[in-house]
Amino acid sequence: MPISEAARADLYTGLAEAIGPDRAEILMAQLPRFDPADVATKTDLAELRTELRTELRDGLAAVNQRLDRLFLTLLVGMFGIVAALISIVLTIA
Repeated sequence: MPISEAARADLYTGLAEAIGPDRAEILMAQLPRFDPADVATKTDLAELRTELRTELRDGLAAVNQRLDRLFLTLLVGMFGIVAALISIVLTIA
């Protein structure tokens, strides 16, 4: 549970009176300050997971398309080479 700055100040004052300001400062340093808005919720994480999955799926689909085009290009090239070799052999024979 996050505490407000007013509650932190009140805690420090009480600690300083009870154990002295140096020790109070050491104890207060152990209480992290954070903005509750900076904390990710389960909903935030679920949305992030969905976004990452979508981006990953789209990225993999793009890579798949590029590989398909590369394969088709290589296949057409190989058929072209084979056709050229066959025509050379037939003209020689």
